[in-house]
Amino acid sequence: MNDFLFSSYVIWGVFPYVALTLFFVVPFIRMVYRPFGMSTRASGIFHGQGILGLAAHFLHWGIFLAFFGHLAGLIGGLLGWGSWVGAFFWMATLGGVFAIVGSVIALVRRTLIPEMRAMSQPDDYIVHLFLIAILGVAIYQALGHRIWGVSFTAAPWFASLWRLSPQPELMASAPLLSKIHILLAFAFAAYFPFTKLIHAWTLPVNYLVRPYQVLRTTAKKFQNGWVLGCWEFKGVTDKSYMTYLTAGVVGVLVLIAFVLPSPKGEGLVQTAYASTGATEDQEKGPDSSQAQDVLEGYPLYVSQCARCHGLEGHGDGPGAKSPTFTAVPRNLTEGHFQFISSSNGVASSDDLRHAVVHGLTGSGMPGFGALSDRQIDSLVQTVEQFWVDRPTPGEPIAVPARPEPTVAMIKEGKELYAGMCSVCHGPTGAGDGVLQALRTDAAGRPVPTRNLRTEPLKGGSSDEQIYYRIAAGLPRNKGEWLMPAYANLGPDKIWSLITYLETEVFPQTQVARR
Repeated sequence: MNDFLFSSYVIWGVFPYVALTLFFVVPFIRMVYRPFGMSTRASGIFHGQGILGLAAHFLHWGIFLAFFGHLAGLIGGLLGWGSWVGAFFWMATLGGVFAIVGSVIALVRRTLIPEMRAMSQPDDYIVHLFLIAILGVAIYQALGHRIWGVSFTAAPWFASLWRLSPQPELMASAPLLSKIHILLAFAFAAYFPFTKLIHAWTLPVNYLVRPYQVLRTTAKKFQNGWVLGCWEFKGVTDKSYMTYLTAGVVGVLVLIAFVLPSPKGEGLVQTAYASTGATEDQEKGPDSSQAQDVLEGYPLYVSQCARCHGLEGHGDGPGAKSPTFTAVPRNLTEGHFQFISSSNGVASSDDLRHAVVHGLTGSGMPGFGALSDRQIDSLVQTVEQFWVDRPTPGEPIAVPARPEPTVAMIKEGKELYAGMCSVCHGPTGAGDGVLQALRTDAAGRPVPTRNLRTEPLKGGSSDEQIYYRIAAGLPRNKGEWLMPAYANLGPDKIWSLITYLETEVFPQTQVARR
């Protein structure tokens, strides 16, 4: 296991269990050894009661709304229900805004009122900072980056934790802010039972019918057992509330993880077995109504790709219009794939696989190299099934051995660039050529010319990939080209052009990474 996979496993396969264990176990330990510490340390007797009430309403109702929104996102993400994921976005965003407002008000009150500062403990401040950071990152991503639909990715990963079969590779492709949000949330869950917020475990079950003030008395001490009195809703039975509440939360999450089926793609293969020597019956894959131990095929596509490319591959996922993307997510049903290595402009399975594994640098599409070879093959197969009336790819373009660079090659490459490439990429490669405004994709959207001096090459900067870009070109539509193919130049001239670009045009950091 390489360092990247090991760190990913620790972050997404080990740390969540540590946090969840602390979250669920420590409250019982505190109830046994420090039962009178299960308190909010109420501050209503101090100044600013009206402000406290406002903060409490915003904070509590915001958290409730965000919680149920996340529950909807978990279910919608597992089932591939776009409407539920949309509901999650609006509920969690609105609830998050309310909760941040309440948390900020409470934090300001605690800071400004002398009596509050005097009785405050470190966790009184830390819990608010945690909440503001967790919710702030999520809201910024939702409203600023407009990265929606990440629950398609996070839900299967979260469910795998409850099946005791964690799949950390599912989170590798998640946006950075999503990862930060989730890691902060788990860190907060680990810290939660050591703070005054632990009172939440003793309140919700009997909240609506309990007395205004609950007192633990000698007369009631024998009723305060772990299960006694839960169904009568009378007396002081914090232990029983916590027992049944914990069992209920864990039971619901386990039920969701094991019972909910994987999303179904109409007419699409659910899993890929063709490369494993399986029998014909096995190739049909398991019943998609059963939760799969390892996601493959269409369920894996929903988890990793649907947030941008959409549930049916039309490029209309909930996060497709994010301003952080430099390219619109591809409509997979049309097959307008540009980074190809075939002689006729049609992407081969190897081309699709390369794009899936390595992503498209600088475009917004991540790489999925953390997935297994079998999972990647199943994604490629799913994409190919989306492709309507797919034409047959041409012969793959051969990449001959690269000759040692010479001054003569650089000179020849410079002349070739001036004659063929400068009209779009500009005389110096800055993307300011005279024909740059004429470049559009298959849907008629303008496609900015690549600034070769500063911008990374989307398809990769290896010798092989640069050779493909020049020899195979960039197809736009059937018979149309965004960038012409120059295979007719022959290998010697193509290598001369590449040598010139790497010597005098490409950023040296990009060349050094090869």
